[in-house]
Amino acid sequence: MLFSILQEEVPLDKLRTKRVNLIMPKKILIINPFGVGDVLFSMPLILAIKKIYPESYIGYICNLKTQDIVRINPDIDEVFVFERDEYRIAWEKSKTYAIRKFFGFWSEIKKRDFELVFDLSLGKEYAFMCWHIGIKERRGFDYKNRGRFLTHRIRFDGFNNMPVADYYLELLRSFEGLPADFNPEDVFSKLKVLPDSYIEDFLKNSGIKDGDLLVGLAPGGGISFGKNDKSKRRWPAENFAELGEKVSDMFNAKIILLWGPGDEDAADQVIEGMKKIPIVPPETTLSQMAALCGRCNIVVCSEGGPLHIAHSQGVKTISIFGPVDERVYGPYPRTKNSIVLFSERPCRPCYKQFKMPSCDTRECLEDVSVDRVFEVVKKIIESDFIVPAKDN
Repeated sequence: MLFSILQEEVPLDKLRTKRVNLIMPKKILIINPFGVGDVLFSMPLILAIKKIYPESYIGYICNLKTQDIVRINPDIDEVFVFERDEYRIAWEKSKTYAIRKFFGFWSEIKKRDFELVFDLSLGKEYAFMCWHIGIKERRGFDYKNRGRFLTHRIRFDGFNNMPVADYYLELLRSFEGLPADFNPEDVFSKLKVLPDSYIEDFLKNSGIKDGDLLVGLAPGGGISFGKNDKSKRRWPAENFAELGEKVSDMFNAKIILLWGPGDEDAADQVIEGMKKIPIVPPETTLSQMAALCGRCNIVVCSEGGPLHIAHSQGVKTISIFGPVDERVYGPYPRTKNSIVLFSERPCRPCYKQFKMPSCDTRECLEDVSVDRVFEVVKKIIESDFIVPAKDN
């Protein structure tokens, strides 16, 4: 739409896309238009950038849904929200207004005088606009030959065999190198959410007391999943319900349901499948979900946004992976608090290069039984927590 119109106005042979000498930037821009997990995977990159350029001013372009989690990081000085749907709607109402709105956004970016951009979008549109507004150094991935507007590019055919976060870090490692004292686990201290009064009041009103064993269940993935592949990527909701019953009965644990937009059906199935109704918070913002996860002792989840939010808070997580590769999209950095369960079937992982093959079964998810997950939960509780007495 707007991006394609702008590109048609500038002949490609007039673009300077050759590699240039590295600069010492004072102002750095990060672009990541993707979901919660991808945004959190970019946080180690920001940590490393800040170690190399401690006086730098960092801006971050994200979408409307992820801005809450971006604003948590104190190393990010300014957040710019670019929501594609808003421009599509504006375009349908008035092309003139949409173009004015679009240029107005990039005019604000231009005013900041960014000298270096890390474009994580995998497309050509954002890099084009960064060239257009005069950002001299533009780094990113040359995916499907879309890196023509980058000055520093890395050949790329998809996230395969190593964590997404490490791919992002490669945009620094390949040029400056990573700092000797860089430890990706330091990112946890940057993302820790302070106690949220809204969440604390909700838990208090729900009868949660200090010392209660609180186990979070995240049966969905919300905006992390596409509309058509939710059932193929998440552990069945009935399994979460059965697990919640067993954990509640054996350990007198309080079960809280973690959910977001798009998870309504999965959440309803868990509620209907449990005899003892779990604690169900109202729809929360991402930062409130982070605060809620931070109060849990354990979070059990499928792969997706809730996993990465809980992991960012240093919570013990048990995540179930089906067709998606845990080596690529699993919790990062992996710690002793992050346990990943998956099937050993030779056909998995089958989600590769952003494509899900047609598959009529969910055997890779069904292989991870409720009993198997329960045994892991049981081991954690018995080794790490004082089990509360059962209510009379």
